[in-house]
Amino acid sequence: MAKQISFGTPVNDAERWAFSLLADELPENYILLTNVEIPTKSGQAMEVDALVIGEWGVYVVDVKGYIGRLDAGLHAWSLDGREVDNSLAKANYVARVLAGNVKHTIPIGVYAPWCQGMVFVTGRKGEEIELEKQQGSLSIYTPKQIVAALTKEWGLTAPRSHQVTDEQKELVLQTIGQVALVEQRNNKIQDFTKLKCLFIQSGLEVWQAEYNPGDWTAPWLLKILIPTQFADQEQSLTHEQQLRDEFKRLQALTGCSGVPYCAPLVQDGEQLVLPIRMPRGVPLNVLEIDSLTTYQLLEILRRSVSGLQQIHRRGYTVGGWTSNCLFVSDLGDVEFIDIKDNLTDNEDIKAYAEGFLHLALQTKQPRIYQWYQQAAKGETLDVDGLRCDLSALIDNGVCDTLPEKLNINVGAIIDHHYRLEQFIAATQTSQFWRATHIQGQFNCGVSVYSKVEAKWPTLSSLYRSLSKLHHPHVEKVLAFGQLPQSEELFIARAWEYGASLDEITNIELGQPVMWFTQLLSALQYMHQMDIYHGAICPKNIICNQEKAILVNFGIGLDIATSHYASQYADPQLWAAEGDAEKDLYGLVASFIATLTPLNLQGDGGQAGIIHALNSFDKAWFGEKTFDTCMKVLNFEFDAVPGANYLEDFDVVDSLV
Repeated sequence: MAKQISFGTPVNDAERWAFSLLADELPENYILLTNVEIPTKSGQAMEVDALVIGEWGVYVVDVKGYIGRLDAGLHAWSLDGREVDNSLAKANYVARVLAGNVKHTIPIGVYAPWCQGMVFVTGRKGEEIELEKQQGSLSIYTPKQIVAALTKEWGLTAPRSHQVTDEQKELVLQTIGQVALVEQRNNKIQDFTKLKCLFIQSGLEVWQAEYNPGDWTAPWLLKILIPTQFADQEQSLTHEQQLRDEFKRLQALTGCSGVPYCAPLVQDGEQLVLPIRMPRGVPLNVLEIDSLTTYQLLEILRRSVSGLQQIHRRGYTVGGWTSNCLFVSDLGDVEFIDIKDNLTDNEDIKAYAEGFLHLALQTKQPRIYQWYQQAAKGETLDVDGLRCDLSALIDNGVCDTLPEKLNINVGAIIDHHYRLEQFIAATQTSQFWRATHIQGQFNCGVSVYSKVEAKWPTLSSLYRSLSKLHHPHVEKVLAFGQLPQSEELFIARAWEYGASLDEITNIELGQPVMWFTQLLSALQYMHQMDIYHGAICPKNIICNQEKAILVNFGIGLDIATSHYASQYADPQLWAAEGDAEKDLYGLVASFIATLTPLNLQGDGGQAGIIHALNSFDKAWFGEKTFDTCMKVLNFEFDAVPGANYLEDFDVVDSLV
């Protein structure tokens, strides 16, 4: 791309198209002066369409938008049989005048560069032109040859070829006069000065600029639209509307973290300019993440997700997720400079996770990089949870080395979120604590389990599913994970007030039916989601005056074993049953064992529980409910997919 300095405005579309072609195609060490005037000795100035200061010479180029067949001779020209002016003669004359002017300004010992005339016949934007030259050496060229003629030795008409030196180029510019002032004028848009062109393509330009209204300067980006350089008016109007829409978006997002400030649109009749403050820092694709600490990486992620949240809450999406459009400052600030608003919120979160996944992996924090991995696959959209986790890690401290093994006692902090406050209960392989959520300052329950490493993959999948579902009679999972430097896992859940089913001392009339019905509805919902409890026993049912809750999904088998759940059924029959039937058996047996005296249960096995059920009055119990419970205890009940447990047990009205 050549350096173009415009001294005037193109007079027609042919000139405009020709200048654009030359500026794009000529090498960057070429200088293109357009619509420039060459002074004569008499003081009269002669206008030149284009003056190209190149590698082998200085070319005075006359642009002609002829369409048709051009027959060009040394003295006369004709276009489709009609006589037209010999433009090469005029260009050669101006070239001789320029050469004479240069010779008068050069110091002794310095040679003047070769100056020659040239004609560029454009046709209709490079098409519909046919050229026939009576002499092949005539400097008349169509778009197919013009660039080669200006850059190769064969395009010279000089008897000997010499490369133009930098000193000779400066002498030509001095002869023209005021080139620097014209260039400065061209690069000035109000108080913005263009410094470096970052992008240019058919009417669209992006410039690095500085804002210098007085004694201070600030870096900016200028997005410039030049309507006259587009192929047609429709294309120009489309891009103009896109630029105006971008301005409206940036104005609507003013004040959001991650959104650069923009100044009002500038329209001077020839161009439309959107000034955007230059983002601080470096693009994400050149950020040296290996040199950043874990704290710095977490801060970058936190600020990036905060900016994304704020943009979404104002009803917009980013859309422009290429790494060179994401800037990160030394302080960890993240700015999005290409806010397109062309994605849905879900698509935007997925694209965000893909763009920042490599930073998340570098933190070596499982909770963090696992979120980005899942979000990049479209498996999670919980941006609030991610931001909370990032804040917890930063505020409570995390080092760049592996965390130390955690001692479970009062005051211990689990997962940077939960502080253990009060020990509640324990078995040989589990503990249950009342804890405080540090950021939210509310009570929650934390269970810690050991010797479950063999079940870790299954449990991890189960509790990820539970954390995304909600049922009022199923424990609300807040967090699930493995403790550092150990094989113990923890589960944080919403704090439920009440006692386990077997510890309730005062049961009021109607409560057992209410609790049983609520838990049936919970099991039906979970089973439809292919989620099974696997260890239902009285210890895993928490009851209060208003409701019953199932807890300890998939674990708590040690609790079940210590409270006779393992004796509910014959082990061979139990092993042969499906997961849904086991859950229903555990639920029915838990209530019967809790509501009947021990002397009616025998050893607590299947026969004892059936005997206890038979002690109830069938009419009082409800005939259909009694029969279904008996089928469940005899493993004769088939829990088909989509079954309505409430209807099967005839307790629909009890739920209401």
